[in-house]
Amino acid sequence: MFLRIFILFFFILPFQKTLGQDVLWASEVLSYSSEKSDLYNSPKFRSVQILGTPSIYPQMTETPCAWEPNGSQYGEDYVKVGFINAIYIRQIAIIENLNPGAISRIFGYDEEGTEYLLYQNTGQKTTVKSRFWRVFFEPMKKPLNAVKIVVNHRIAKGRKQYDAIAISDSQDFIEFNINVAKDIPQDLQKENLGPTVNSPYGEVAPIITPDGNTLYFTRLNHPDNIRDEDDKDAEIKQDIWFSKRNIAGVWMPPENLGPPVNDANLNAAATASASGSGLFVLNLYKPGGKQEIGLSRTSFSNGKWSYPEEVKITDFQAKKTEKDKAANTEYAISHDENILVMALNRLPSFGNNDLYVSFKESDGSYSRPKNMGSILNTADNEGSPFLSADNKTLYFNSKGHPGYGDSDIFMTKRLDETWTNWSEPVNLGPKINSERWDAFFTIPASGEFAYLSSDNNSLGGEDIFRINLFESIKPDAVAILDGKIMEKDVNTVLDIPLGIKSNSDSLNEKGFNIEINPDTKEYKLILPVGFKYYFDIDATGYLSLEDSLDLTREGDYREITKNFYLSPIREGSKMVLENLIFAQGKYEIEASSHDELEKLIKILKEYPKMRILLEGHTDNQGDFTLNVKLAKNRVDEVKTYLIKKGKISSSRIETKSWGPIKPISSNSTPETRKKNRRVEFTILKM
Repeated sequence: MFLRIFILFFFILPFQKTLGQDVLWASEVLSYSSEKSDLYNSPKFRSVQILGTPSIYPQMTETPCAWEPNGSQYGEDYVKVGFINAIYIRQIAIIENLNPGAISRIFGYDEEGTEYLLYQNTGQKTTVKSRFWRVFFEPMKKPLNAVKIVVNHRIAKGRKQYDAIAISDSQDFIEFNINVAKDIPQDLQKENLGPTVNSPYGEVAPIITPDGNTLYFTRLNHPDNIRDEDDKDAEIKQDIWFSKRNIAGVWMPPENLGPPVNDANLNAAATASASGSGLFVLNLYKPGGKQEIGLSRTSFSNGKWSYPEEVKITDFQAKKTEKDKAANTEYAISHDENILVMALNRLPSFGNNDLYVSFKESDGSYSRPKNMGSILNTADNEGSPFLSADNKTLYFNSKGHPGYGDSDIFMTKRLDETWTNWSEPVNLGPKINSERWDAFFTIPASGEFAYLSSDNNSLGGEDIFRINLFESIKPDAVAILDGKIMEKDVNTVLDIPLGIKSNSDSLNEKGFNIEINPDTKEYKLILPVGFKYYFDIDATGYLSLEDSLDLTREGDYREITKNFYLSPIREGSKMVLENLIFAQGKYEIEASSHDELEKLIKILKEYPKMRILLEGHTDNQGDFTLNVKLAKNRVDEVKTYLIKKGKISSSRIETKSWGPIKPISSNSTPETRKKNRRVEFTILKM
């Protein structure tokens, strides 16, 4: 063995960044003497926790995200770790986050396995409760790729934890920084929603609807919460409340959601549907007012909320952690309700509460929860998930990632369709996260603001705060599309399904979730921008309707109202053959138009006495006479198709060419001129 000169730093020192410094964090556990374990044999406190970058630094406290030796309090323990490369070590850093000072020796190993004594404790003592400890020495003659630390329990009594080990080829301090969000505005502040919404009793778990106009939350121990009528001395528990934002953008006084959703139990909202008329709530509602762990859904219709019905999740489990009296579960739902993200404690697990994902099955149930992986989950708690409207950006809080307080809020982006491959979680920074508990981040589809719970600078318990979202933590832009399907001319609202597809095979494969308000029959859905969408409405007694919405050039959030007007099948009804396509200046029908004409053939066959008029129109570009002739050739071509392909009698089809005479839009731009180039048909006789 070879003893090297060393210098000890017993306290956390200022960080100094040095360009070119080669810092390696331990990547492999080669051997160990002992490790603490729990009943479920989870990774908590195990030797693997010493791998990688620090888990919770700069927080230096007891954590399951660190190696905790479980040997005799009077003997020795050790852990030997490897690094991805061999380097000429000049510095070792060890994060001792509980009861430091017990390391008696440090050994290094070269690629041949030769052992070198790098450090030996000669009686040094420390009085700090934790430390980022750096050991310096002269350069080694050989590069090393493994290190072993030996813990002597006689030096420092009690439990000990070690979060991370790093080596460097430089004497510039090894440092570690939180992966914090970029470009945080200097003037960013959390805005307390004030006494109109918040109370001295505690408001947690805010849920903002995608349109940003309704805020659901859980209110703790409030005197207006529903209580047990049979036990006047019973503790007032928690209820779901909501606040509406008025036309001036001001939040109105909250209202209790009331029964049957709220009762004398622990009531809490979990997540909301895209329209806000569907609410997912914690627990299963059982006869006699009892509740069991799980998830339920309630809907608002005819001025009241329905009795919550169970959301079935295959092989649902939720264990309580060692520190909890009961199992704790939290949920997020995608806007199309096809993806359910949940925070709970079940097997397999990385430790305490982990994030899991379930997928909606054909029968409406959700698949067996799948752990979302080690990029997100740690040996400590992950919770309060929120999946943004883009179905890619996930916000959650964690005690097991480096942060500023007891529990911080993080953001990550989904990288593929496995739902286990995510970008490295980004801490939202000290303007949002405090030294205390922060959680429940929720964002409307606009991505303009975020709402969250915090007990920092609150009116009493936890309060609801709002912040302006800055660019680096915003989700991808989407559009909210709403409207009604109505009968043309009379504007009667129709209860008819809306068909939708896009120019993206991936989006079509996933499908589109269209929510219908049961009272107004208004539809609402969320669409990613950057794509084109095609609508198809086919209903008995009405002429089928096709339309489109082009969002390919959109990059920002949009709110779009689009009503569809159906023409009843009766004399005088008129419609445009929207998907009848001709090449520029040509009259030959393109193959992509055949589906549109087949629908017209179907109507003519369903009504054998029907006679129609086909009218051709053009824009005002070019020679007037040529445009009239072009329009005539096009309607004649349509008539020929109906006769030959559909076997429709020519006596049932009249034609008329108007050329540019009857525009329905301005001819000032290419887009508006496109609307004028059309073929219409009118029912002349039934």
